[in-house]
Amino acid sequence: MRNGKISACNRLRQAAAAVLLASVALATGCEAFTAAVLLWGNEPTKTVPAEYPHLANQKVCIVVRADMETLFDYPQVQWEVADHVRVALEANVRGVKIVDPRSVVDFQRRDPSWERMDPAEIGKRFSADRVLMIDLTQYSTREPESPHLYRGHITALVRVYNSAYPGSEPVYSKEVDTVYPPASAGAWGTGDREIRRRTMEAFAQDVAAKFYDRTVKVK
Repeated sequence: MRNGKISACNRLRQAAAAVLLASVALATGCEAFTAAVLLWGNEPTKTVPAEYPHLANQKVCIVVRADMETLFDYPQVQWEVADHVRVALEANVRGVKIVDPRSVVDFQRRDPSWERMDPAEIGKRFSADRVLMIDLTQYSTREPESPHLYRGHITALVRVYNSAYPGSEPVYSKEVDTVYPPASAGAWGTGDREIRRRTMEAFAQDVAAKFYDRTVKVK
């Protein structure tokens, strides 16, 4: 009798699985998504390939450019942004090595002519294979039309240069736009320092995501 009960339970489980499979096959849109979650217990995911996968196993020099107004308000912004990007790259890009961002910023401050230099030449100064140039075009912690609300905005043109080819065009170029929090202004009591840190962390992840294959949830 015990074997009979077990067989009956197995048949019930198989029947339930068949019903769920049929519902997935027939459902569309949100219904298909819900059925898949019920059947497998996890949200479906997909792999997003790197837009530029060639930072792996390379030595990279991160150079951040900011306008005078931004530098006046945030004197450490070049180092802060570069170091956050360093952390994100080292955590996700296989074998990448990053030049110490402090050394790069020290060089920028010692030599005012650095902005007129070929990025590939800057890379050679630090024995780097690639130069990751980040041109900040927006860096703020307030809503443009509501300055009393804290919300971080970082927009930058991100370019990669191959140090082996001086005078050449970038091998990769993309604008990255990050807003934090993404849905609304920061919670009451959240200050400038916290918003800046969180925004730079989010921006660094957005930048790093261009350079490695990653798995994301299907929306």
